[in-house]
Amino acid sequence: MSGIDLYYQGAQELLERVIKEERDLLIRIASEMTAVMRSKGKIFIFGTGHSHMLAEEAYCRAGGLIPIVPVFFSGLMIHENVTVSSLLERTPGLAKPLLDQYFPAPGDMIFIFSNSGVNQLPVEMALYAKECGLTVVSVCSYQYAQVAPISSLGKRLYEVSDYNIDNGGIPGDALILLKSQDVRVGPTSTLIATLIWNCLITEAAIQLQELIGSAPVLISGNMAGSAEHNAALLQQWKP
Repeated sequence: MSGIDLYYQGAQELLERVIKEERDLLIRIASEMTAVMRSKGKIFIFGTGHSHMLAEEAYCRAGGLIPIVPVFFSGLMIHENVTVSSLLERTPGLAKPLLDQYFPAPGDMIFIFSNSGVNQLPVEMALYAKECGLTVVSVCSYQYAQVAPISSLGKRLYEVSDYNIDNGGIPGDALILLKSQDVRVGPTSTLIATLIWNCLITEAAIQLQELIGSAPVLISGNMAGSAEHNAALLQQWKP
């Protein structure tokens, strides 16, 4: 079987299994998102390393929701220096100044993406967010978190979250074994996390539409009428 077919088949099976197993939980979390939006609250997104891509995926996205606030810090992304990024996500004391700049308030919500679910900063962010009165949702791999060494906090991300979505990934993330080298290729965490997120926002948007008749959804800038539509949403949600 070709590498293309191996990865496609494995990824497809994983996607179907995760959505089937986590379906009821996803609906509950989407209902929480709906409640936050109805109260004009904020939904934060945070991730380090490659997981920061989920914050970008969620923010100002065509077909996405406008009340999304990404918690960005370029030092945690890999485009500047991957070694520094890796060190920072293991450095204590960063969660508070990172989150405080976005003025979190009780009743807000935060999604924290961390495939291994053990590094210092994602766990610290969850703990601090709960202190601030936020509902904490984590997306990580249960299986990976069981074998990865935990930080000095002594906790795994899912242990300190209000809700945790298991992304179904295996330890090390990569899916397909190269037998002659005893290594794996083909990571799945970004693929499944993106599916999970877009399932959630679609469910929340439909729930909100059924409750109040509309949802704050952004339109692609290349579609007719998008400028006026998006400007009105931005003005409404700017505070």
